[in-house]
Amino acid sequence: MSASPLTRLDVIKRAWPLVFANAAVPLAGVADTFVLGLSGDKADLGGVALGSALFSVFYWSFYFLRMGTTGLTAQADGAGDRAETQRILLRALAIAATLGLLVFLLRDLIALAGFAILQGEARVESKGADYLLARAWGTPAALAAFALSGWLIGLGRNAATLAIYVAFSLVNIGLDLWFVLGLGFGPGGVGAATAIAEWLALLVGGGFLLMTLRHQGGWADGVLNRARLLDGAAVRELFHVNVNLMIRTWTLVIGFTWFANAGARQGTAALAGNHVLLQVISVWAFVLDAFAFIAETEAGRAFGRRSVRALRRCVQLTAEPMILSGAVFALATWWWGDAALTALIEDPEARAAAITYLPWCAAVPLLGAPAWLMDGVFIGTTSGRVLRNAGLVAVAIYLAADAVLAPLYGNHGVWAAFVIFYLARAGALLAAYPTLQRRIHSAPTASATDVNPST
Repeated sequence: MSASPLTRLDVIKRAWPLVFANAAVPLAGVADTFVLGLSGDKADLGGVALGSALFSVFYWSFYFLRMGTTGLTAQADGAGDRAETQRILLRALAIAATLGLLVFLLRDLIALAGFAILQGEARVESKGADYLLARAWGTPAALAAFALSGWLIGLGRNAATLAIYVAFSLVNIGLDLWFVLGLGFGPGGVGAATAIAEWLALLVGGGFLLMTLRHQGGWADGVLNRARLLDGAAVRELFHVNVNLMIRTWTLVIGFTWFANAGARQGTAALAGNHVLLQVISVWAFVLDAFAFIAETEAGRAFGRRSVRALRRCVQLTAEPMILSGAVFALATWWWGDAALTALIEDPEARAAAITYLPWCAAVPLLGAPAWLMDGVFIGTTSGRVLRNAGLVAVAIYLAADAVLAPLYGNHGVWAAFVIFYLARAGALLAAYPTLQRRIHSAPTASATDVNPST
């Protein structure tokens, strides 16, 4: 752990592995979508859109395992407590194993209840169920990888994170091509490819865990002591942080699930087109998250050192390249999007829908960048209450906007409300930022839970 001030060169050097690592995750999703786009029809695309939206309710609900682990690890690293960084990982892995097994065992019930709520055509829902049931086999590995990658990011080991994500993406894309184009398995094959890739990625992550522990000189004294591992204060801190992060994630999952369902109400072609464009947004969001991840680590270390100056420097030096990159991605999407969609989507109705609403998609990388950046700052400082409250406010604004705009403007209204969702997230978090600075400045000896700002 270095206490040297962050520089712009540091940000660029540390960002590039995360850019490729983060791009690898949505590229796997893009492969899922475009393999079906080339081999199937709009029902296949719509089925994966609904199936992935439903699966995301449970899958991304547990993303707190990545976010909370990163923030707590960075703070312990900033305070120079190697033993606590290792205990944080062990606690997170135990939670991941329990939750992953639970979702896997309940997969049939999840599919039955979920598709009773969503509003797709019968054939689309059948395809979605095939995807979801196959994908569920990878859940335990995926949640464990959340915890492990969060720990590595918190320690600043970004090259290891790159290797894990690239392994996942390459295996997933290769199996997509084999299962769907080669064997004709359709949406079920897409889900199976992702599940297998998640287990192999976890094995790669386990190798980097062993390498990191060897670099640290093995387990620190007292890490495996049961009393310290189950320390009441540390477990309560982990619980409070993760519960708030889970509620915050639910608000985002509700928003994205509502977006998928709003597209389904506009018809199968609009649903399929929206899903394709959402994959493009996912690529840009994950790439830009490279800077947000650095903000998480540096904000967490600033928090551990109780340095407002370091926090401000972290925000400035990560915001500059993130917003500039968002503008470049927006222009690239607007300029080349038509040609890419024409080449990659076979179904004419789905292709026409995607091209029609492409300008909305192009606006998201720039307008969404402030929300993603501030997410990183508040995740790194484990400000769970702020993230929870901002998520609740943003999703309420989004649902209200969709209720007004979708009936008036159809799928254009669906997209306009979705863009408002990003703006509301950014606005709520920016409004809470001055409070975060004051809390850090005024509480030099407080614990991480004590300084969760509330609105």
